[in-house]
Formats: sequence, C-alpha cells, structure tokens
Amino acid sequence: MRVENWESKLEKVIQETINKNTWRIGKNDCITFPTNCIEAITSIKVFEKKYKSLKDGKKLLKELRSKDILDLATRTAKEHNFKVIDIDKAQRGDILYYVNNKTDLNGTLGVCIGSHIMFNWSSGINLLTKEQCKIAWRIE
Repeated sequence: MRVENWESKLEKVIQETINKNTWRIGKNDCITFPTNCIEAITSIKVFEKKYKSLKDGKKLLKELRSKDILDLATRTAKEHNFKVIDIDKAQRGDILYYVNNKTDLNGTLGVCIGSHIMFNWSSGINLLTKEQCKIAWRIE
C-alpha cells in the first residue's frame, strides 16, 4: 500500500537522484534508484544487498540465483505482491524494465514519472517512453 504523502517522498528521491553528480554502482545506479523509489512510496525495503562493482553485482545475482536484473526484479515483485500490469497502464511510481543490450546485465529498471520512464544509467539520467519498455509492475 502506498504511504501517505508518497508523491512528495517519491519526488524527493527523483530530485536527489537527478542532482547527484556521480553515478556509482551500488550507491546511485539502475538498481538503487528504483528500490529507493519503492521505499519512498511504500516504506518497504525490497533490496538491501550491498555491492560495490559490476563484478560484485554479478556475483550477488549468482548468489541470489538470478540470471539477470529482470529475473531478480520478477522474483522481488512476486515476493512483495507487485503485480505485472500493461505497459500503457503504468503510472507515476510504477517500475518498468527496459531491455538494453548495451549493458552487462541485458537490461535496466526505471521509474514512471508521468508520461516518461526515468532511468539512472552510467551515461546519466535518461527518459524513455512507456512503449519502449518490456514489463511494468504496479507498486502498491
């Protein structure tokens, strides 16, 4: 269930992410951004594992028996009862997955901020349309 004032809490996380100058794996990346947004919306910490490098991240995925970010996101969504929804029904605060073969993990997670999905990549903040994404989860 979304907490009281979730909109302002989500906006705070979005602005903090935009204002950070440095993209850092395990601190300010494509996993920490969506999980921080989920926590702001629901007060639930869905992912607390620590990693400091891509190598650590891949090792962690292996330890968690996940083949990639999509697999991890799908399992986490099931554990927390976040339902898969039609991409076009995604609304502010929902999490979406984008297939990105340019990354070492084959994809990335972003957060619906209205008409676009915000992603935090090593190249910076990127906005994509919902239609470019593959899967969406309702965060409630």
